[in-house]
Amino acid sequence: MDFFFSFFLVYVLSFITFSGADPIATSITVPPLQWLNLTGLLSGNAAPPPLKNAAIGYHDDSRTLIVFGGESAAGVPQGSTYLLNLDELTWSVPSGTSTDTPSARSLAVAGCDFAASNRNGFVVIGGKGSNGQALSDIWEFDFTSQFWGRVSVSAGGPGARWGSVGGIDITTSPIQDPVVPGPNNTLYLIGGTDGNQAFSLSDVWRFNISGTLSSNLPDAASGSWDRMHIGDLPARTDGGGAVIGSTVINVGGCSSSPADNKCEQQDSYVLSTSRQTSLSPQGCPIPRTLPAVTPNLNRFAQSFSSQVFMLLGTFDDTIWVDDGYLDKGEVDILDIDTGQWSRVVCSGDPGNDGTERFPSARSGAATVSFTEGLVGSSRSGKSDTIVFGGQDASGTYLNELWVLRAYDGSITTSNSQWSGYGSGALESGVNADGTHVSVQILDVCAKAVDSSQTTSSGTTSGSTPTGSASPTSSSLPDNQDVYDTSFYHKLFAPLSLVLFLPAIVFFRLSAPVYTGQQMSQRPMISLYAAGLLATVAYGLGVAGLALSFTSVTETVQPSFSKRAISSKILQTTHGRVGLAFWVGLYAVVPVCYAILMLTRHGLHRTRSFASSPHNNATISPEKPGSSSPLPMSNDTDGEELSGRSTPRGRTSSLGTTAMLRPNHGEATPSTESLGSAPVRSFEVVNRPPHRRKASAAAPIMEASRRAQRDLAQISWMHRRRSLNAVDELDYAITQVIRQQQANANASPPPASAVSFPPWTDILVRFLLHFFLLGLCVIALVALWHRGPRATFGVFLAWVFVVYIVILGLSVSGRPPFSVISICVERVRAHRETATPDTELQDTHSGPYLHGQSHRVASTDRQDAVSSGHGVYSDEGEGSEDDEDEDSRQHRIEQEMDRRDVALVTVPKRKLWITNPSRD
Repeated sequence: MDFFFSFFLVYVLSFITFSGADPIATSITVPPLQWLNLTGLLSGNAAPPPLKNAAIGYHDDSRTLIVFGGESAAGVPQGSTYLLNLDELTWSVPSGTSTDTPSARSLAVAGCDFAASNRNGFVVIGGKGSNGQALSDIWEFDFTSQFWGRVSVSAGGPGARWGSVGGIDITTSPIQDPVVPGPNNTLYLIGGTDGNQAFSLSDVWRFNISGTLSSNLPDAASGSWDRMHIGDLPARTDGGGAVIGSTVINVGGCSSSPADNKCEQQDSYVLSTSRQTSLSPQGCPIPRTLPAVTPNLNRFAQSFSSQVFMLLGTFDDTIWVDDGYLDKGEVDILDIDTGQWSRVVCSGDPGNDGTERFPSARSGAATVSFTEGLVGSSRSGKSDTIVFGGQDASGTYLNELWVLRAYDGSITTSNSQWSGYGSGALESGVNADGTHVSVQILDVCAKAVDSSQTTSSGTTSGSTPTGSASPTSSSLPDNQDVYDTSFYHKLFAPLSLVLFLPAIVFFRLSAPVYTGQQMSQRPMISLYAAGLLATVAYGLGVAGLALSFTSVTETVQPSFSKRAISSKILQTTHGRVGLAFWVGLYAVVPVCYAILMLTRHGLHRTRSFASSPHNNATISPEKPGSSSPLPMSNDTDGEELSGRSTPRGRTSSLGTTAMLRPNHGEATPSTESLGSAPVRSFEVVNRPPHRRKASAAAPIMEASRRAQRDLAQISWMHRRRSLNAVDELDYAITQVIRQQQANANASPPPASAVSFPPWTDILVRFLLHFFLLGLCVIALVALWHRGPRATFGVFLAWVFVVYIVILGLSVSGRPPFSVISICVERVRAHRETATPDTELQDTHSGPYLHGQSHRVASTDRQDAVSSGHGVYSDEGEGSEDDEDEDSRQHRIEQEMDRRDVALVTVPKRKLWITNPSRD
């Protein structure tokens, strides 16, 4: 029970945490967010040209922002380096004299490498070269001396590629490796393409960098690659990515190369390298190519540390509709702990005229975040994210610089104003303090349109204009992703299955067990537990089905023609197959069980009526005045004596008439049952006043299993009970003795094979497990595609363990009417060998007895049954003279009490006995 409860609790908690999550979270806590345009505040003669897919980083000690590489408006990769002093907001170029610089590239993976005084650099890995070739070299820029140094890399690595995601979390501290000297940092890389194929996200590469980077040691930095494989994830390139601790996040992108605006995916993946697990949150934002993804480094609330911002990006407006939110500064927030997306609309930059402005949708923007404000006279109370460059919807390359500022505060759906909202107007510029900043939390996910709505004049938001094109199958979500249901349907439906499984186990435990002689009593506690669990499970199943119809919603917008011809009900394969199996388990199986119970109850009543005394042959009562008939016996002797008077059976002291005992389980009609006065037993009228000894109270054990009797052992007093029944009684006793003598030494008949239950019972049980396992498989498929692998594993393990328990109970005979139990019992009975006969010496002699000189040796079971009874032997009969007087007298009184005699004479002593019933 403790094991079942623990497993059940782990399943419920993991299900509520992950699987029960809706695709969009509206109860999220977010910081107050505001877009600020710094483009007009920048100065300097070395400003970068419009670029996209550039690498960007920030060094707080020198207050320097670096922009390297990228693709120009001519589509040519660049190799220039640009520095922005965030205190003065002026652009410049590096002052170092080194001529050894990285080649031109775009779509490289970059990250900062801060390791005490050993390195204060900015690392660039791979990218797309000038001739479209993939690069694999690694370079590091020194912020202190402002020069580039090539990092020496040991053999091995991911190979040349571009469009990968990764980097480093700047909040993590360097580690001290016992083998590699100096503080070490780790950069991550996943996905990407080499121009021929896209690489799987499951291959996670880690670059461990160490050594020293300084002006006198420009090439002393070194590093090595190691690889780990996580899950079985698809290939992605040109997506957005970020790193939080040792967790790598990939959002969107394409599954093929070269990427275009028709291949963007709505999925996202969270890969934990420390646990080597992956999480695939359900898609909610618009799928886009080359979005800017960055961690939320605001530390006002603990929940912010697990949030990732997705900014900007491009999408095809012939396939997807966002209701204009992306042009209004929409920020999508992914919580990597819960796997939920949230969509929020931030405040904009009021500028000089008070009209809020937002960055236009753009692809390939470079972004970097920090734990404090990056610009302004006061850097506390806020955290900034800088966004640079990109390509807008018209195809124009940009060199704008925007800041997404997160103020130290919190906003929820129920509390839309934070503590610093104030009463003034919205502010602009680097010193904006969050006055009048608000955030709108959206409650709907992005919608898809059908290809029938596209026209030849359709355009792509965030990319160059395109002609007519039908979306590929990979770009449109299937019906499974279009429709969604409430959280309670996702909880109640599998929870019903979780409770049904132990209900079956408890029902099997409640079945009686055959102990070798009789069936044990039914454990009522297990039966009540099974009934309670089954009732709760049935109710949850019905509620889950009802919620699946009443709470179904559309996560994307279908076409008009599709809405006109169909409803939202049963539009997915999951829904149709699930309904079929639900009807089987919750409707067909209960009806079949009810029919079996009613049929069995009617058959039982018919058999009871057929075996009642009113429908069987009756015989006359023993004594006159007795009017109640006696039921006839079904054995052979009863059939031969049909129509005759049956004497009232009494058991003699030697057990000769043991087979003539009445069945005490039924009411035996007699004259005593008619309300007459009770008949007094025999009385000893001349008992001497002796004190009984302790041995006199010991019961005399009767050898009831002894079968052989000779004529000397047959009491003649049986024939004195009724003169009219002398012939019948003699004949019956003779038949019994013959049958006992014939069977006494014969081998016991072989045990009959245990019969299978009726085919109807087998069919109903098969349907029960078929429909139950079918629903479990449906739930497992849903968890595999839409939930985390942990929940899938817990549910699968629960089903596996329960059915192992069911199989174990069946093998041990619980319940005995199970098909598996019967098969196992038959196999065991077939393996038992017959016990050989053992010759024994014939100790009986007499002219009227002939018995075989051997008998069947006792089996272990017979020995166990007979071990509690006294052993009957001739030695016991011949030891009557050794009895003391009181024991002998007590035995004789018991024997006389069972006989219809008027007088008996005993040697050595005379007892006067009277029978009041014959007076």
